[in-house]
Amino acid sequence: MRAGRPPSAAGPGDPTPLSGAGFGSSLRQWISGDHDYAWIVHHHSMRSLHLPIRLVFAGNTLLFAICSSLLLGSPSGPRGGPSITWAVVVLLMQAVAITAILLTPVPTSSRVARRYFVGFAIFGDVGLTSVLILYTPIVGAFGCALFVLNSALCTYFVSSRWLLAHMAWAAAVIGWTTWRVHDSGSFDTFATIAGGLVMLVAVCAVPVAAHIAWTLLSIDARQSLRDPLTGLHNRRGIDASLEPLWRAAQARGVAIGAVVIDIDNFKRINDTYGHDVGDLVLQQMSARMVGLAGPTAVVGRTGGEEFTIVVTGTVPDVVDRVTSLPDRLRDAIDSAPVTVSVGAAVIESPFDHRVEVAIRHALRAADARMYDAKRSGGGRAFLSSI
Repeated sequence: MRAGRPPSAAGPGDPTPLSGAGFGSSLRQWISGDHDYAWIVHHHSMRSLHLPIRLVFAGNTLLFAICSSLLLGSPSGPRGGPSITWAVVVLLMQAVAITAILLTPVPTSSRVARRYFVGFAIFGDVGLTSVLILYTPIVGAFGCALFVLNSALCTYFVSSRWLLAHMAWAAAVIGWTTWRVHDSGSFDTFATIAGGLVMLVAVCAVPVAAHIAWTLLSIDARQSLRDPLTGLHNRRGIDASLEPLWRAAQARGVAIGAVVIDIDNFKRINDTYGHDVGDLVLQQMSARMVGLAGPTAVVGRTGGEEFTIVVTGTVPDVVDRVTSLPDRLRDAIDSAPVTVSVGAAVIESPFDHRVEVAIRHALRAADARMYDAKRSGGGRAFLSSI
């Protein structure tokens, strides 16, 4: 019997490595692979950067606005009532955008984060282009350098496909402004083409290499939080996921349950059926835990045959889910006869505790109750309250 990783064991943002037979395969995976927008803001190393991210977005928009304001008073800026009116409208939209960025937190759901980052990129590209067409050819060509700011943001905050869309748009605008400079006769043909190529490389070529490198690094970072056999969180992944779960429980006013699960006599399973079957038991167990725990729970493998689950809900709901685990997990395994010992501790009021201290205390209490269940013969669940 061959062990295989159950699809449900990994989370929806589980990354796919950029690997394959060669560069072409890696490039196709980079273009077609899913982009986890929520991971950018959920990862524990990014939480302290939410305010700097907003300040950078607001600062870039402010720079666009300052340049537009300066050119309103320049002979090379927009001329005529409609052109000036549109430049002022864009300035007002930029002011609204800056205010919204500074006052609104960085979204944490994947769908909203995608709209936030992609919307900002589109706003920057379209807004910049609509103003560049109002300037003289030379100033318009210089203004294309502002696309670099959007390229930098696209490198870190949008998918490869949206980055490519940004690059195509920027390349078209750079090509058009280069043609305008050439048509104006301000420079000779060779100098104009050279300037256009330099702008094209700065705006379009560098971000692609940076995005691929950033994607590889982010995949490695996410994989470092996962157990390779089961796809569940490892200890580091659990620690990184607990704070958002804690905040959600506090916002909903519900309890938190810390659960420790250990497979009884797992060594006997390996000795009797072989390690391939033992691995399959771990994988089937993991898939079943993910299904039982629900989408908001944190599920991890913390030892050879030991697992940790942290769930939220009302106290009766958490107690019911914990007490039913031995039977529901036993019935889910068809590769070998299995029982589990379950220990749990319920934090009835998360408002009264600090997250790090409370979770650590709850997990220690759950671990002790798991060993109580194991000493009582296994195949049962013991609980305590905190």
